[in-house]
Parts: sequence; structure tokens; C-alpha cells
Amino acid sequence: MPSTENTYRIAAREHLARAQDQLGSGSYFLAHYLSGLAVECHLRAWLLRRTKKFDSRHDLEHLARESGFYEVVPSERASDFSAVLTTVNERWRSNHRYYSERQLLNYLTEIKAEFKARGERWKNLARTLLNCAYEIVNEGEAKWNRK
Repeated sequence: MPSTENTYRIAAREHLARAQDQLGSGSYFLAHYLSGLAVECHLRAWLLRRTKKFDSRHDLEHLARESGFYEVVPSERASDFSAVLTTVNERWRSNHRYYSERQLLNYLTEIKAEFKARGERWKNLARTLLNCAYEIVNEGEAKWNRK
């Protein structure tokens, strides 16, 4: 059964809820991965709504552009949103699902993510990505529901 714009929206919300649960239970790798996956699903929903075409690429920046998601964000929040999406795009890749926790931490170290944050770094990394994912999905949902 092919996915629709609504199945992608539902999946995005479910992935966010699972990511929150995983963060709470200390499964930071899964929380991190599910947060990025939620953003991808949400952008795919917007892409299907706009173009009615499936794009197999996992590049979040590309999906945001092609879906017209930048037009969804109010102009006064455009720069903040761009920074949030850049953070997610830098820290999450679909191929991370093949990584071990150590590989993912090495990657995040290479890009200097949360490098000087206080507290438990792995938890901070997962929390940051989850917060960004919530911001993107919530912004999109608010606009979706007004249309």
C-alpha cells in the first residue's frame, strides 16, 4: 500500500512520540534517529501534498525546498526555521540507521555537534534533535490544519 500525505503526517507524529519515549528511557541513538525520521516523514507529506510525486531521496534540505516547506513558515520566523532545519540536516542522515552508536557519536564529533555542551553529551545530542524535530513538525502541522 503506497503512503499518502496523511500516512506520512501520522508517521511523523508517531515517530516523534517514540523518540520522546526513547529519550526518556535513555535510548539516545533511537531517539536521535526517530527524530530525524519524523522530520523526513513530515516533509514528505508536504511534498506529496504539493506535487503528488514520491521522491526517494532522503536529503532533508532538498525535501524542504521541493515541498515548498519554506513557504509554510511565517516570514518573521524564516531565519530561525532555517537554522533549525540546518541543525537537523547536519546531524541526521538516513544512512545513520546502519551506524553503531560509536560511529554516530564519531560523526557528530566530526561535525562538532554539542561539542562544548555541559552534561551528558549523548543525551544532549538526542534532545537537541528531538526539539528541532518538534519545532519543524509543529510548525508544519499548524499551517496544515489552517489550509
